[in-house]
Amino acid sequence: MELGHSSASNFPMEFKHSFCAQDDQELDRIDFFETYAPVVQWTSVCLMLILENLLGVKSKQADVTVVFLHDALEEDEEVYVEMSLGFKQLGSNRKFNVLCLTNILYSLQLSLCAFWEYHTQKLGNCCLPKVPFEPCLLISENVITIYCVFDLIFWGKNEKDIDDLAVPLHSGGVDLELGDAAADFLGVHIKHCPKTAYLNMKQNA
Repeated sequence: MELGHSSASNFPMEFKHSFCAQDDQELDRIDFFETYAPVVQWTSVCLMLILENLLGVKSKQADVTVVFLHDALEEDEEVYVEMSLGFKQLGSNRKFNVLCLTNILYSLQLSLCAFWEYHTQKLGNCCLPKVPFEPCLLISENVITIYCVFDLIFWGKNEKDIDDLAVPLHSGGVDLELGDAAADFLGVHIKHCPKTAYLNMKQNA
């Protein structure tokens, strides 16, 4: 599968190829038991965008590279995947070989849940605990992070605080590619009137 990643102006920034599992072959309560992963509340995102404008803090979006290959499967889990066309190989028994996975693969039913659990745990190890009422919002002394599906959005007093956080995350097994500011990544434009304190947010065309 080929994935495209575009900027706020719809300019293609990069293309990725992903090896995916065929999730329609998985059976509920046999091949997987949990698929739930929380989604950030839009009000939390809007609140952070408002604070960014009023307080002048900096923000950066971070793309997690090799998204679903980070987390390992449980020891008692066995997942087998047929090899793609063009890569199939015959075994000694004259049958096509299959792959035995050791890590989570994109499009498995449990991948979203495993991705969220893995990265919130790694962020927690970097002194970014989850907020009880918002599991996708993580707050430390210098940085606030929102987990947004496959991306992370950071807010800090300055860009150095955000850059410094990427170092221990990389050491802990989370590779980040820092990108645009939060508003650019989300495709919104915010106009602030200092006289009236009025904030106007519009979706970019």
